Amino acid sequence: MTSNIQQALLWKSHTILHGLSPEGLFIRLKKWNFLTDPSPEYFSILSSRMTSQTVLLCVLALASFFSSALCSPMCNNHCCRFVEGFPVRLKKLRQDYSRIRDFYEANDDLDSALLDQSVEDSFKSPFACYAMNSLLEFYLDTVLPTAMAGVTEEIKDLKPHVESIQEIFNTLKRDVTQCRKYFSCKKQFDINNLNSTYTQMESRGLYKAMGELDILFNYFETYLASKRHRQ
Repeated sequence: MTSNIQQALLWKSHTILHGLSPEGLFIRLKKWNFLTDPSPEYFSILSSRMTSQTVLLCVLALASFFSSALCSPMCNNHCCRFVEGFPVRLKKLRQDYSRIRDFYEANDDLDSALLDQSVEDSFKSPFACYAMNSLLEFYLDTVLPTAMAGVTEEIKDLKPHVESIQEIFNTLKRDVTQCRKYFSCKKQFDINNLNSTYTQMESRGLYKAMGELDILFNYFETYLASKRHRQ
């Protein structure tokens, strides 16, 4: 049994050093029937049979685990936590959008883009923070309320997902506003041109704006990713 335990610890220590959590060691040993009797007496016997080599391997594994934890970004303010936590919100946004995309794209018969090259360029400039803030405001004040008002009985299944996007945009708008100093936000992006284009599209502007949400998500993702690990 001693040989099997050593082999198991050797193998598991190696995998931990490649990023697996220490909890996996317990699960794997239990799966191999090494921990079928997790009583204090059993662990006492197990400890007495461990050689200095296996102890060293366990120490190295734990050292690697804590080293990885220490290398993770340490946020000491709200804005850093907002940036680091954005991927979670982004995942939810994309999940909701995947449930409504087909409807809005199917009704978008315009060839011209609403979120055109000028918008993309703004997210690559020092004014990206203001661009993000302005676009969130545009969708919250104009696009999403129109989308909610246009939900009929036939497409009522879309409503929860539009509402979810609206709620997340609200929290993003609040966080971007609170973190203007953190982002060194500068006013330069002109939302009036986009508003004018949207108005000219008339009722079809809604489908265009909603159909391009995935593009907007990509802009947000690229910009906020560039701000990660900033202390």
